[in-house]
Amino acid sequence: MGGTNFTRLELLRSDLTRQQLYEPLSYIGHDAEEMLGMVNKIIDEGQDIKTKQIIISGGIKSFLQGYYLINKCKLPSIYGQASTFLQYAKEDYELIKQFIDYQVKGLSLAYAFLRVKESKSDVK
Repeated sequence: MGGTNFTRLELLRSDLTRQQLYEPLSYIGHDAEEMLGMVNKIIDEGQDIKTKQIIISGGIKSFLQGYYLINKCKLPSIYGQASTFLQYAKEDYELIKQFIDYQVKGLSLAYAFLRVKESKSDVK
């Protein structure tokens, strides 16, 4: 579903002038939450879908946002954080290792202690 904003990733590797010039292109399209709404609507409408699992990605910054989205998804799902992950990967191995560790622990905490409230649009 969706995917990494490759325009934004490419801009991160560019010089400052190019980043400023092309940055507006990185905002074209839908974010992960909008795409998830579209997927859930298709499921609610009973349309025949071929896929049975979803990878949610596109601007996810933290485990908390990932937790929220996978719990709102009406199909089994996982989430990706390519842009955030690559920012740490450009720096140092220990930083990326620490980032991953914190994300995994945070997601575990979210599953242990949080529940996503149903919105009015979720209730039938």
